[in-house]
Amino acid sequence: MSRRYPLQTLLKLRAHRTETARLEVLARQRVVAACRDECTRIGDEITELQRTRAAQRSRLLDPPSPGLSWPMVMEQREAHIELLAAHVLAGQQRLQAAQGRLREAEQALEQAKQAYFRAKGREDALEKRKRLWRDEQIALEINREEDAAADLILARHATSGHS
Repeated sequence: MSRRYPLQTLLKLRAHRTETARLEVLARQRVVAACRDECTRIGDEITELQRTRAAQRSRLLDPPSPGLSWPMVMEQREAHIELLAAHVLAGQQRLQAAQGRLREAEQALEQAKQAYFRAKGREDALEKRKRLWRDEQIALEINREEDAAADLILARHATSGHS
């Protein structure tokens, strides 16, 4: 058995649901923005690491400082370049994970938007129904007043005809 609520209560409930859905959309938009920012930050880190690595590679054959041996300097430089490459790889993995979170956040945002539009549509339909009902009530009242006026006129004619 479905419960019937008074129209005003139902309107308030629908408005509340619409507002809740709107707030959920805003929250999801903030999550998406944070995920995008994270992807951008990680991408910038990767770019900087790649730039640093390229610069280190270009200086690989620079002569060592006086007093340092070539083999030791070459070994250190190569190890540093490899370390930068490992950091780039780790950054790319973090970026992939962040992009996955971004896709999930975008899907959640889309679902929240759809839920909002459904709630708003229901609220709008109820408002339209309320306006139609109000118009019908006004029309009924006008008809009652016209009928009452017609009855008065008939009653006057009936009483004036008898006098």
